[in-house]
Amino acid sequence: MTHDSPSPRSLPAMLLDDYLSLADDSCVAVLPHVLRITAELRIADLLGDDARTAADLSKDAGTDPDALHRLLRALVTVGVVAGEPGQRFRLTVTGARLRADAPGSVRASLLNTDSQRAWLRGADTLRTGLSVFDSALGGAFFDHKNADAEANTAFLDRMEERAGRLYPNLADVPDWSDCSVVMDLGGGNGYVLDRVLRAAPHLTGILFERPATVAAVGDSPRLRALGERCRVAEGDFFDRIPTDADTHLMCSVLHDWTDEETVRILRNSRAALRPGGRLLIVEMLVPQDGRWHPGVWSDIGMMVLTGGRERTAEEFTTLLRQAGFSAASTTAVPDSPFSVLEAK
Repeated sequence: MTHDSPSPRSLPAMLLDDYLSLADDSCVAVLPHVLRITAELRIADLLGDDARTAADLSKDAGTDPDALHRLLRALVTVGVVAGEPGQRFRLTVTGARLRADAPGSVRASLLNTDSQRAWLRGADTLRTGLSVFDSALGGAFFDHKNADAEANTAFLDRMEERAGRLYPNLADVPDWSDCSVVMDLGGGNGYVLDRVLRAAPHLTGILFERPATVAAVGDSPRLRALGERCRVAEGDFFDRIPTDADTHLMCSVLHDWTDEETVRILRNSRAALRPGGRLLIVEMLVPQDGRWHPGVWSDIGMMVLTGGRERTAEEFTTLLRQAGFSAASTTAVPDSPFSVLEAK
């Protein structure tokens, strides 16, 4: 497998050609909406392991039978469902990822209408260099989450789904043997921290989050199950970080912020770490050779939605140095586009 630019007739090029040729009516134009509708109506969950007709399924989905049949017919052509005799439909392995309880589920991500609304004004970001989330939804990205409990819960669900899909084996990458207390900064609902503590039973953990998130997850079954091994602390990492840990963990956090904001977070991390402590940053690293990489596309998403950015390894090294850290190592997460940057 090479990392050369796609050939003119590669699949990405063919999909782009399809979109540019048919715009409003092409598969790649309509498919995102079809998948969101399918997730919203819980079609994959209702199908489960059974083969059902659209008429039968529509009773549980609360849909028009003919409209649902036409939706399922389209989903057959992209491999989300398979057609069977008697006009029945069955989920494929790919389609099963739309189930809420599936490994590698994408359901919560497909339902992310807040970000989709912001994308409609994405051209303004190119004009100004600033995120459009505020103008699209009446508050900057995290201000909006802090003010809207339902939106915040949906965001936390998406972040858990994303971590489970993109770096499920992260806890096995760092060497935890010299650590005793790990603090997950911006750790959401504790999904990653829970996996770390289970992978390294000698550790205790601290979940450091925004007050709105602590209110939502502080008494969750996941955190209660960890008992005295984990506590929750609320605060603002732009202001001050508790001084109780020898290891800080930041997973998909720094890409939300500008370089100036990132340095501020890093300086507060350095001030809070115990002497000899270390920082573990989990992010996608943008390659500099022009090859296809999800980080290049995520970078545009961060620019439009949060005002942040994805970075190269060299850019991270520069920011860490400005904050008083020295970059020690970079380790790729297996089967993932993410890497772990260790700084001391």
